[in-house]
Amino acid sequence: MSLEPIKGLGASTTLSELEQTYDEWSGKYEEDMQRIGYPGPANAARLLRNLCPDPSTVKVLDMAAGTGMVGLELKRVGFNTIHASDMSVEIIKRAEDKGVYKRIFRCVMGEERLNAEDDFYFGITIVGCFSIPVKVAIFEELNRVLQPGGYLVASFRPNTWGEDDIYGYKAALNQSTKWRLVSDDLLDFHGSLNRDENHEFYSKWNFVVYQKI
Repeated sequence: MSLEPIKGLGASTTLSELEQTYDEWSGKYEEDMQRIGYPGPANAARLLRNLCPDPSTVKVLDMAAGTGMVGLELKRVGFNTIHASDMSVEIIKRAEDKGVYKRIFRCVMGEERLNAEDDFYFGITIVGCFSIPVKVAIFEELNRVLQPGGYLVASFRPNTWGEDDIYGYKAALNQSTKWRLVSDDLLDFHGSLNRDENHEFYSKWNFVVYQKI
């Protein structure tokens, strides 16, 4: 099994190219991910749940929601008011079919203002997006819509979260006075692939939790 639709995506990939990729892949995306095993969504939901005394009372945003696999896991662990956003119009349609989101809106991360009020969400999850360059302005925008003391749970492909910090994600978060690092764990993201000639996929990703100060 391979992840052929996203093979070769990296530093030269634009967000419009990524959007087109997921639009075209939307019909088979979930089937492909389930076939190889995809514990990433469950890991993100568990991390956020562990930080929340009563998930039924808070609002959370599933950013880069894809077909809604993270939303299903958030619902499973007790969150009731879940919003979703993604830049792919086609994949958002699949997410809407899940029936777990109270609200869904389109947004291009790092390029557009989030359609949400200031200090609105208890938590935000982002699973699987940070493998290509996204403008680090997104972290300011995520901070804006989080409640004081709220949490960002995000996964980063290890080559984008290492010492080289190739896209500046780690510096943007760690050097900001608006974020506090809570945890950084290398956790299962997806199952092993039998075809990865360029060694560009990682079965474990860094799952990090930051709190809005």
